[in-house]
Amino acid sequence: MTTRYVAGISIPDSAMARAATELMRETQSRLLFDSALRTFVFASLLGRSHALHHDAELLYVGALFLRIGVTALYRHSQQRYEVDSADAAAEFLRGYGRARDDIAQVWDAVALHTTPGIPQHKPTLPALLSAAVETDLFGTHCQRLCPGVLPRVLSAYPREPGFKIKLLDTLARGQLHRPQSTLGTINADVLSFHDRHVKVGFCERLLASKWPY
Repeated sequence: MTTRYVAGISIPDSAMARAATELMRETQSRLLFDSALRTFVFASLLGRSHALHHDAELLYVGALFLRIGVTALYRHSQQRYEVDSADAAAEFLRGYGRARDDIAQVWDAVALHTTPGIPQHKPTLPALLSAAVETDLFGTHCQRLCPGVLPRVLSAYPREPGFKIKLLDTLARGQLHRPQSTLGTINADVLSFHDRHVKVGFCERLLASKWPY
């Protein structure tokens, strides 16, 4: 089988990687799927630019599972979607006999990818995945990429028209049934942007508390 490369990065093609790819194709929209693949490539490129050793398969699985928690599979969950995504990735990796430390690192990477200021202080995998998410969404760290790389990534895994609004809508709809889970996270802002009547901030919760002391 021919190995596929995107912007010089080899896309994992082991049995585990293929299974993760098919699972994500079946459960996620094309918008989320392509975003996950871009995130993997960006993470790999950033790792290469800093000479950071990482397990490509684990990085690939982590990227693919990032947002499975906002899909229809979790319409009744009351956990943070990042925790649902991290739990799903961990269960998948356990099914392939991966080591406990490997699973823990992927769990952290997925669970913390929306938590600014913390992943960069964790081991390589969480740090790379978080930085790659910022690159995919905001263009952060693009200056670290080699000239000409960005068009090749976007050619392989395009950002569809209206990506920003569509992503916000997808994230909001995956969490409207559990607004309390977004307290203290960027997702509270996502819900507020989607529906101004949704108030899940720390200040509202503190002021509404019946605790008398």
